[in-house]
Amino acid sequence: MSTSTKIMTPDTSAAAVMARPWALWAAVAVATVTAALHTFAQAAPALDALMAGDAAAEARQGLRMMWHGMSAIAWTYPVVLVLLRHRPAAVARPALGCVALLNGSQAVMYVATGLGGHGMSGLLSLPEWALHALVAVLAWHARPARPPGGPAPQAGPRRSRGRLVLLWIALAFSAFMAVFHTVSGTFDSWPADLLDSDTALDPKLTLYAMWLFSCVLFWTVPLTVVWSLRARTEAGRFLLAYVAVLVTALAVSWTITKALGIAPGLPPFGPVSLGLIATLTALSARPRPRPDGRNRVCRSSTMHSLRRDHRR
Repeated sequence: MSTSTKIMTPDTSAAAVMARPWALWAAVAVATVTAALHTFAQAAPALDALMAGDAAAEARQGLRMMWHGMSAIAWTYPVVLVLLRHRPAAVARPALGCVALLNGSQAVMYVATGLGGHGMSGLLSLPEWALHALVAVLAWHARPARPPGGPAPQAGPRRSRGRLVLLWIALAFSAFMAVFHTVSGTFDSWPADLLDSDTALDPKLTLYAMWLFSCVLFWTVPLTVVWSLRARTEAGRFLLAYVAVLVTALAVSWTITKALGIAPGLPPFGPVSLGLIATLTALSARPRPRPDGRNRVCRSSTMHSLRRDHRR
């Protein structure tokens, strides 16, 4: 007696079919324009006004460093949008959602800051919100259909005990830093000095909106770590790596400004703490599935059934 058994497993390696391909490419174009404006057109007037103000030296140097880090982060949006064309739906859908939420929150911060500083005319005095809002809408609409079967946290190898320890350390440390950055940083550090300074109003509001978005960015790390506990392996690995890159951009900006001697007032532990957050976050992901072990459980179950049928 011969028995033929075909094992069917969901294919999560195929590239995603974007719901609206035009929306993805439009998001890439708008995100590229936004990054170019932040890096080249807006940097000089905002930073010149900042450095000409009477805020504390550390606040001016720190906000200048953060501006360059945010420029690097802005360039990650078009890059990751292009990379997601070749990712499976299980990865592309949450990653596009993450890009949409980051840009949407950035738009909200600009709107809130503009309204607080200028009233309704603030929507025109800080027009950056419109570009970020457009990227958010386009990225959200470009998401592919939800993969069949819902979340599959057991679809890949489990985290080892060491990786679980790293995950909980990453979660605790990144949550602590998010609280510290949001509460102490906002009310008793660089943005407080900025608001008390004589810096021109429009650059002041732009820089303050940037700081508020940095608080969102810090909270993105522990929230992504928690989300990865129930996410598919590929999606968890991708998003944990991406948020680690975002934090690394700030760490590199801080390190370069210190190394060049243009920010002597900045404390030296900043790049260390940011680098530690990025490293712990990246290492806390599940290990990459082994190609030869993808269907190990299914093959074992099938062989058991074949032996049982043979004994009968």
